[in-house]
This record gives sequence, structure tokens and C-alpha cells, in this order.
Amino acid sequence: MLKYRLPSALALIAVFTLAVWGIYKPYLFWLLPSVACLLVVAGNLEMLRMTGTKGLFKAWTLAASLLILLGGYCFFRYPDFQRIKVVLGFIALLIFTATFLIPLAANRIEGSIQSVSSAFLTLLYIPVPIAMLLGVALIGYTSQKLDGRFFLPYFVAIVKSADIGAYCVGTLFAKSPLGNHKFVPEISPKKSIEGLVGGICLSLAVGILGALYVPNVSDTMLLLGSKIASDPAVGRLAGAAIISLILCLLSIVGDLVESIWKRDSRIKDSGSYLPGMGGILDVADSLLLAAPFMYAITLTLSRF
Repeated sequence: MLKYRLPSALALIAVFTLAVWGIYKPYLFWLLPSVACLLVVAGNLEMLRMTGTKGLFKAWTLAASLLILLGGYCFFRYPDFQRIKVVLGFIALLIFTATFLIPLAANRIEGSIQSVSSAFLTLLYIPVPIAMLLGVALIGYTSQKLDGRFFLPYFVAIVKSADIGAYCVGTLFAKSPLGNHKFVPEISPKKSIEGLVGGICLSLAVGILGALYVPNVSDTMLLLGSKIASDPAVGRLAGAAIISLILCLLSIVGDLVESIWKRDSRIKDSGSYLPGMGGILDVADSLLLAAPFMYAITLTLSRF
């Protein structure tokens, strides 16, 4: 398994790094929205397979997801273009109304409630959080203080550290004489309390170290520290620990939510796009529920 997982992980890291650092490059700016579109399409296909959505509902959900994502990209990329907000408002209204009208267009009554619910769930779960991740990456277009090329990798590293720490510590204890204690065996039999603690500890360590040494992040977190404590250095550590803990907990919840959906759909992995890792949602599940908080904290820090 590791011989497939490691190359997939390295490929993802390489693409992610190139896409994020190409934001301000005239020949690479297209890469980030292109990768986001691929993630949305692949994630939608996996989600729609789990929900059993087919036909016109499937096609509309894919199209609406791309509209939401590209609308979000334009909103964050061109913040001074006021007319775009009006256009995006009309697009949101169109998507909301049209989703309810799909059963009429398909001339379908049976299962229409489930199909409409699945469509809205997919739209909220995949393109909206990914658009918020774009908002973090593109924060430099609205703030002269923050650089998304540092903040997005920083936040993603905190979230994925929870996965890595849980996997490594859980596996270590499982092979030791002490064994491990199951966390939620009905939802995810392999998750353990020891792994949970390991994931939280690694996330905290990564978050604190990043707040100390990552460019732009360090200065911004020091400014945050001056707002929450008399000693900015202590406040920076406290702020980083709080943000890291919240992101870690959100990532754990996101992982468990997708595990529930997979068990309900009676599948092991959401897909097979990434050898050794499963599908897109198997990798991104911990990021999707954490994305709104990432954007919220980035927006808050940009106002300081």
C-alpha cells in the first residue's frame, strides 16, 4: 500500500505547490483554478456515485458546481470589480431555483426529494469549500498584509498533519503489545484514541512551528498575538495553538462524516483516482469542513 501511497502523495504535493506559487505568474495563474475544477468534477462524480444520483440531476449538479467554483474564483480574483457581485448574485439565484425545477424538466416524480437533497448536499459540500480555499490562496488581491501562497499551505499542513499523526501513531500502537483503543468502531473501525491524540499533537506542533518560522505567517501571527495578550510572543503561540486545534478538530469531524457516508453507501473508498489513497474525497474530506474556518480566520487576520 505504501509503495502506491507515497508516489501519489508526492505528486499531489508537487501539483499543489506549483498551483499555489503560480498565482501571480503570468504563465501559471491558470493552474490553480484548473486544478480546483478537476477536484470539483472528480469529487462530484464520487459524491454522486455515493448518493446514487444519475441522469439530468447528475449533469446539472456538475454544471452548477463548476459555476459556483468559477464564480468564487472571479469574486476573490477581481475584488474591485463591483458588477461581478451582481452577476454572482444572479448565478446563485439561478442555481438555487433551477435545482428545484430539475424534476419538472426530467418529468420525474419518484425520488425527486432525494435527488434534490443530494444535489444541494453536493453543492454545499464540494464546490463551496473549495472556492473558500481559493479565497485563502487569493487573499493577496484584497490584502497587502497577507500572502495566500504562505497561508494556504500553512493551513493545509495543519489539517493533513492530523491525518498523518493519527495514521502513524495509531499504526504504531496497533503493532505494539499495548494495542490501541477504538475511537468510533461503528463508523471507522481503524481509528483509535491513540491515533486521535497523535493527530492533535502533530497538528499543534506544525501550527506552532509554522507560526514561528513560516514567512508572512509569522509576522501576521505576531500581530494577532499583540491583540490577544500583553506579550505578543506568548499571544502568537496561543493564537497558533487555538487555530491549529480548531482546524484539527474540524478535520477529524470531516473525516468521520465522509466515513459515515461511505458506510451508508457500502463502499470502502470514495473512488480510485489516487493509487494507494483512494478517491479525491478520501484525501480532501478533512479539508472540506475546515475550509470555511480557514477562510474566516484569513479574512479576520487581513483586517488587522
